Amino acid sequence: MNETIATILKRRSVRAYRPDPIEKSDLDLMLEAARHAPSAMNQQPWHFTVIRNPELLGKLEEHCKSAFLESKVEALREIAKQEGFSVFYHAPMLVIISGDPSALAAQYDCTLATENMLLAATSLGIGSCWMNAVMMLHATEKGKAIFRELGIAFPEGHQTYAAAAFGYPAEPWPETPPKNADCVTIME
Repeated sequence: MNETIATILKRRSVRAYRPDPIEKSDLDLMLEAARHAPSAMNQQPWHFTVIRNPELLGKLEEHCKSAFLESKVEALREIAKQEGFSVFYHAPMLVIISGDPSALAAQYDCTLATENMLLAATSLGIGSCWMNAVMMLHATEKGKAIFRELGIAFPEGHQTYAAAAFGYPAEPWPETPPKNADCVTIME
C-alpha cells in the first residue's frame, strides 16, 4: 500500500495527549499541507488561528464546556458532567479555521484544508481530533463576546468553520472502528 493511502487509513480521533508542544517544524508542515487544499475557484478563503498558549487554551476550554452544559443536546450535557472531562482532551494545541463567508464555498474549502492538516499530522505521528465545540460556542453572540474577551480574533467578517486539537498521543494509536461498507453505488 502506498504511503498516502496508509496515512489516510491510519488517521483516527485521538483523545489523550502528552503535554509536549508540537515542534515548530511539524506545525509549519501541517499548515503548508492545509494551505494546499483545493478550494472553489482557488479562492483560498481560509485563515488558521493556532492556539498554543496553555492558559488561553484552558480558558477557551472552560467556556466550551459551559456551552456543552447549556446545550439543548442531552448527550453533550451528559458528557460535560463527567468527572475529568476535557473538551480538548488536554491537547497542547488547537487550530481554528475561519473563512470569508462571501467566498463561493468557504465552509467546504475550510473543511478540506482541515482534513489536509489532520492527515499531515498523522503522517508526522501527531494525533488530532476534530472539535465542533469551538464552532458551537462561536455561533452565539455570547460566544463571540467570549472570543473577543479572550483576545481570539479572526480576520474581519470571517466565520469559524472548523477546529481541531493536536498533540502527541498519550496512549497507543486508536484501532480502526468498523466502517460502513454498504455506502457505495457504482453506475456503469
